[in-house]
Amino acid sequence: TFCKDSSWKKEMMRFIDGKNKLILDLACGTGILSSFINYKSTNSRIIGTDLTFEYLRRAKDRQNYMLVTNSLAEFLPYKDDSFDVIISSYLAKYTELSAMVREHWRVLRKGGIVIIHDFTYPNTRMMKILWHSYFQILNQLGKVITSWRDVFSSLDKLIQLNPWVNDLVRELDLTGFTSISKKYYTYGTSAIVCAKK
Repeated sequence: TFCKDSSWKKEMMRFIDGKNKLILDLACGTGILSSFINYKSTNSRIIGTDLTFEYLRRAKDRQNYMLVTNSLAEFLPYKDDSFDVIISSYLAKYTELSAMVREHWRVLRKGGIVIIHDFTYPNTRMMKILWHSYFQILNQLGKVITSWRDVFSSLDKLIQLNPWVNDLVRELDLTGFTSISKKYYTYGTSAIVCAKK
């Protein structure tokens, strides 16, 4: 991410207002995003959920989660109207957006917000050239660092072909969310979408 990951996560935190929130860290991975939530939102309680069980074990050790659960983003094991905030980074390109948004609507309390971040394909010629060059380097590194091979072998094509930002905005609107915003960062290589129930 050219060291931009932390600045994107800090930007996500600007959408969380107030204290004493119950926050769902969706696709929490190893708990990196939650470290930013703890810093910003004192007195908030955080629940992490992820599809990969091993990530959850590491997340539980790393962060002070109230609870961690193993689940899909499209089928959350929580009661209706449970959360004040749902926050997620690097998930949108992998999920079935309409099902995920319906689950967001179901588990969010009235007035709750959803904050979604992921990579995007830039729209200027120069950034596209740089972007493709960068992924060629990552793909070569994936041949040397075998744990990176699967991630980087198809990530560039997935990002390039996935119009998740506009699709997510449409699904949020159709489901009834309001105050929908989208903003691009780092020359169009990343975006944050936020909406209110």
